[in-house]
Formats: sequence, C-alpha cells, structure tokens
Amino acid sequence: MPARKPAGLRNRAETKAETAARIANEAALEPERGLSLQAPTRLKDHPVAQAAWRRLMRMYGELQATVVTRMDMDLLVDYCILMEQVGELDELRKSAMDTWRAMQSAWPEIMASGDAKKIFEISVLLQATYSDMIKLDGRVDRKRAFLLQLRQSLYLTPRARAAAVPEKKQKPEEPDELEKLLDDVENTLNNERPK
Repeated sequence: MPARKPAGLRNRAETKAETAARIANEAALEPERGLSLQAPTRLKDHPVAQAAWRRLMRMYGELQATVVTRMDMDLLVDYCILMEQVGELDELRKSAMDTWRAMQSAWPEIMASGDAKKIFEISVLLQATYSDMIKLDGRVDRKRAFLLQLRQSLYLTPRARAAAVPEKKQKPEEPDELEKLLDDVENTLNNERPK
C-alpha cells in the first residue's frame, strides 16, 4: 500500500468527516516544535550542508502544505550531508582529471626522451589516475542515485510533486436529461419564430 499523502497534498474528494479525521490523525503525528531555518548542530562543520539546509527550509516555508516536520530531521540532515559529499567527490574527480591531463600532455616529451624507467613510471601513474577517476565516478553515481531517492521522499522532484498536486483539468460533465430537454425546447422555439 503506498504511503499516504499529507492532507494539504491530497487531490481526491473527501467528505467533511474524512477530511476532519485525516487532519486529526496528521496533527497527532506532528511534533510541537517545527524545523528551524538555522541548520542543526550536526551540520556544524559542514558549510555546504548548512547552505543546503537553509535552502530547503526556505523552500518548504513557502508551501501551504506541511511536507516535512521535525520527525523528518534525520532524513533532511542525511540529504544535506550527502549533497556536500557529492560536491567533494566532484572536486576529487576534477583533481584526478587535471593530474591525468598534465601527465598526458607530458607523455610525448617523456616518450621522446627514451628513458625506459621514466616511461614505465609515468605510464603506471597515468593508469592509476585513470583508475581513480573510474572509481570516483562509480561512487558519485551511487551517491547521486541515493540523492534522487531522498529527493523523491522529500517532494523535491517534478514526479513526486506531480503525484501530490491536484489535476488542473477536469473532464467536462455530460449534460443531464433535463438540460437536454430544455435545449431541445429552446431549439424548437428558435426554429418556429418568424424570420
């Protein structure tokens, strides 16, 4: 069974009793204290994660519906730290790529020198740097996949929001029999009038 959406994100028609019961159930699970715009102390030494926290809290503060509460704090902290880690992995990969490019550009000169020992050392370094980039790519891909899962849980993807937003277009209603009868009478009267 899929998880229930908060009342502010529901798009199906409910009776007043159903709506009241849902709101009461949600209020029973909502902590007394809300989430602060200021990042929690767990993010003290993580400036990128703190910035991600503040951005999320401002964004969630603009919404009419309550999407996250204090009960989601650990999930939000994990998301913010993961954002910082992905940035760090991107920096490590860039550094490895810069090293690889520098060695690659020096390769023709080293080959021309004919020094077999130096050629072997540089080729080993080139291969190791290339291997490091591949490993970093794998790590960052896994972290980004996990970030996507967290974003869906936190309504941060278009797909997650689309499932929560009421449809804007409604099917046109079929006219009932009385309306059809009145239309027929009106058409008949219009056709009988002298022209």
